[in-house]
Amino acid sequence: MFRILLVLVTWASAWAQPLPLGHDFEGLPSTPGPIAVYAEDPQHPLNRLHALLFFALRTPTEIGASLPTERRRAGKTDAQFFTAKWVMANRTEKQISAEADARWFGGDVRTSPVAKWSESEAAETRSILATLSTPEAASRIVATPLARLSLQWDILQVWWRFEREKSAEVATLEAMALAIRALGQSRAALTGLPSGLEALAVANWPVTRDRRLPYAPQGLMDGALSDWVEVDRVPAALFDAKRALISARVFLKNKDRATMEALVASVSDKAAQKQLVDIPRETEAALVLALIGLTGDLEPVATPVISELRVRKAVALDVLDAAGDTSTRDGWNQWVWLFSRAGALTAQARSPLRFVPDTAQSLFLEYGSPKHTTYFAQCALCHRTTNAGNQKPSGLHVLGLYAKPSVLTDPSKRGRDAETQMAPVIAKLKERLVGAGAAAK
Repeated sequence: MFRILLVLVTWASAWAQPLPLGHDFEGLPSTPGPIAVYAEDPQHPLNRLHALLFFALRTPTEIGASLPTERRRAGKTDAQFFTAKWVMANRTEKQISAEADARWFGGDVRTSPVAKWSESEAAETRSILATLSTPEAASRIVATPLARLSLQWDILQVWWRFEREKSAEVATLEAMALAIRALGQSRAALTGLPSGLEALAVANWPVTRDRRLPYAPQGLMDGALSDWVEVDRVPAALFDAKRALISARVFLKNKDRATMEALVASVSDKAAQKQLVDIPRETEAALVLALIGLTGDLEPVATPVISELRVRKAVALDVLDAAGDTSTRDGWNQWVWLFSRAGALTAQARSPLRFVPDTAQSLFLEYGSPKHTTYFAQCALCHRTTNAGNQKPSGLHVLGLYAKPSVLTDPSKRGRDAETQMAPVIAKLKERLVGAGAAAK
C-alpha cells in the first residue's frame, strides 16, 4: 500500500513539482514555475500562461498552528496541541513577517493564489492571450476539448477575481475576456467530457480507513443502482457558482441505500425539534465539485469534469483524541483528489485526478483571508465533530439543523442550479467584451 502511495507522489512530483511528503512545506511548489501542464516543454507559451495565472509569491495573513514549522516553534506534544481550540490556533497578520513567512504558492492546483500582476507580468499575459483571441486560433493552439475547458476555466477564475477586486487594468481584463470567449465550446462537447472518476475506477483503489493511503469511492455516480445517495440542500454560499465557478454535488453512504435515505428523511422532523440526527459510524460523505465551462455564446455549462473530490468517513467516535490519529482528531478521516492538468493533458498523463495527502499544505483563499495551513486543519475547521456549535451532526453540514436536506433523484439539478447562479459572471463578461470591441475600433 505504501509503495502505491510513493509511486503516486512520485508521479505528482514529476508533473507539478510539489515539495514531497514530510517536507516542512509539503505540497507547496518547489519552483515558481513554469511547469509542464499544457505541453511537454515547460517554456511553452501555454505553460508560461499557466505560471502567470497559478503561481504567486504571497505573504499569508494567517498561518495555521498545525504546520510542522509552527509545531516546532510552539514545542507542544500532540496531547498538548490537539485540544478543544486547536483548529483555530494560528498566527495572525501582526505576528507575520513578509520576509520570513512569504512563500511560493500554487502550481497544478485548483484555486489560484494570484492577487495582482506586475506591469511586466500583465504585459506578458496580454501577449500570450493575444494568440488565443479568436476561436480559430484557440482551437489550433489548444487542441483537445478537455485542455480548452481547463484553460478557459483557469483564465476565468483569475479574471473574475481581478474584476471583483478591481486589481487589473482594463486592457488586461479585456484580453482575458476575449480568450475566455474564444476557448468556448458547444454544450454537447462540454457535457460529453469525462468526469475523471473513470480513471479512479480503473485504478480500483482499495477500500481503506487509513487517511495516508489513497481512497476513492466506487459507484458514486451510479444513481439508484448505487448505495451512494445524492442529497439536495439549501444552497451553500461557499459553493455558489457565481463565487466558485463550479457545480457542487453531495453524496452520502452507509450500509445500504434504504438506510441512508431513511436517515436523510428523518432530518426535517429532528430539526423541527432543534435536535440533530445520529450519524452511524462508517458513514461516508463525498463532495463533488465540477468545472463550469462556457460556450462561444457565453452560455454557462455544468460539465462532468471534476475539479475536486473530497471524501470523508466516520472511523471513530466523535471524541477529541490527540492519539486517535484521525484527520479531524475527533473521529473523521478525509481524502482529497484534485484535477491535475498534467495528469489529464500531458503525454505522461496517468489520471486526471491526483491524491492530496491531508498533511499537504496550501494557501486557502476561498474561505476568506489568505491562510497558509494544512488540509487536515483547514477541513477540520468546518467539519470537526467537537466544539462546533451543535448545529450539524458529526460535522456533516448537509444534515444540519438548517440545511433542509432531501434525497435528490434528478442528477442534473445541481448543475442547472449552478448555471443559473453564473448570471452575474456572464453579465460582467459580456460587459467587458463590449468594451473590448469598442477598444478594437
